[in-house]
Amino acid sequence: MSKILRIILGCVCLGIAGLSAFADSTTQPSPPAPATTRISAQMLQHLQFKLKDVTSVEADFVEKKNLVMLNHTLTIRGHFALQKPGKFIWIVQEPVKYAIRVEGDEVQQWDEDTNRVDVIHLGGDPTFKAITEQMQAWFLGNYEALAKNYTVDVLSENPLSLRFAPFGDSMAAKIMRQIQLTFASDERYIDKMVVTEAGGDTTALEFIGTQLNQPIKNEIWRMPPNER
Repeated sequence: MSKILRIILGCVCLGIAGLSAFADSTTQPSPPAPATTRISAQMLQHLQFKLKDVTSVEADFVEKKNLVMLNHTLTIRGHFALQKPGKFIWIVQEPVKYAIRVEGDEVQQWDEDTNRVDVIHLGGDPTFKAITEQMQAWFLGNYEALAKNYTVDVLSENPLSLRFAPFGDSMAAKIMRQIQLTFASDERYIDKMVVTEAGGDTTALEFIGTQLNQPIKNEIWRMPPNER
């Protein structure tokens, strides 16, 4: 897989845009699993219905990455926006400045150190297509499609919290064990996302000031990104 695809996959599955390498292959002990209930088709359909009219999402985020091998927690802050069909930007503002933007089959990547925008076209790559489809599925709510590649369990109903564990032969299973999503009270967007990686590291993302179906300013999409 090319470097840029690794970056995008990290962004989608781990909530990180190029700030860390893939998890070490050393197997770490799994945390005790909470009591769960396998999600029903009716609940998935209900969630899908709640999210069917969402066409754009924009929010700030605070990410806390717990690095097991280093016994260290890294805090990352930034902003992201996602708009149908296939437009996405992830901007890291602290502790470094970094951004990745996807629009159609074009990927743009920028970091403060080089102050260079790298552009690559990946429209014919099936891996890229799968990644961009998952990107929209997580944030715009195509959970019925995700259920074809993950086992989905209900951790709690109020607030609604779901655990997605990728099937063992999937691309996602090579880098993560599970993703836990906690939804806002109206169940129309994600409040928190916790990813447990294959090597035992965890990434906890909290989304702040989420806006749905609001016009996204043109300046948000600029590369390099503007100061906020």
